[in-house]
Amino acid sequence: MKQRRHGPPLTKAELRAQGDLAMAAATRPIVKLPTKLVRQCGRCGELNSVMVEPGEAPPEFKCKVCDRPSK
Repeated sequence: MKQRRHGPPLTKAELRAQGDLAMAAATRPIVKLPTKLVRQCGRCGELNSVMVEPGEAPPEFKCKVCDRPSK
């Protein structure tokens, strides 16, 4: 197995510059995907998951088991 040679550690400014170059060289657009929120009922402990689109406010939690809104 080939081992890579490690150079001296980079500073934060150098890492930031590398990141900026990589973003500028990207050819495909960056697409934000939906987020899966998993929440747990405080009363019965039942888990509930919801898919939320980027920029959209998460819906109010409502337990499927005990049907009680929870904070």
